[in-house]
Amino acid sequence: MTEIIKHSKQFFSIVLFLIFIVSCGEVKENKPLTNTNNVNDFERLLDATFPFVEDMLKKHGEFFPLASAIAKNDRVVQVETYDGDEHPASDGVIGSLKTALRAGAKEGEFKAIAIFYDVRVIDPNTNQKTNAVAVFVENKKDTKAYKLFYPYTLTRDSILTFRESWRTEIEKEIFK
Repeated sequence: MTEIIKHSKQFFSIVLFLIFIVSCGEVKENKPLTNTNNVNDFERLLDATFPFVEDMLKKHGEFFPLASAIAKNDRVVQVETYDGDEHPASDGVIGSLKTALRAGAKEGEFKAIAIFYDVRVIDPNTNQKTNAVAVFVENKKDTKAYKLFYPYTLTRDSILTFRESWRTEIEKEIFK
């Protein structure tokens, strides 16, 4: 019985990964990166990836950290890492994603990046602890990076409701 559960968890993890790749795919757009559309780059990354995050929250109540980037050909691509662990700690996944993104940025493969992860955080609008989708965003041109927070409530009926978001300005970690 334990062996069946172990294999079904591995199968579930593989299925989630494949759903992410298929549902996000590549977004084919041809918008050049300029100082005037850096925010548009972040919007493109959010638009391409957030629907998958919402779907995972509704279906499973959580999601593993994941990353998207705008490649040098201006397409939105998904960036993934895998170390063989079927149930990795979020901090380890985020660290692996940052390492992969730094390597890609150093090689000139990426123009902008976003890492999505689930957090518990104090909402400055309510001063209450809440669940939130955190999104670390950074691009080649800006001098700072940002963490965007999208607080949410998920009911037992899988109704997902987002509240007012906020952002914090932080030091760059990828495009140094």
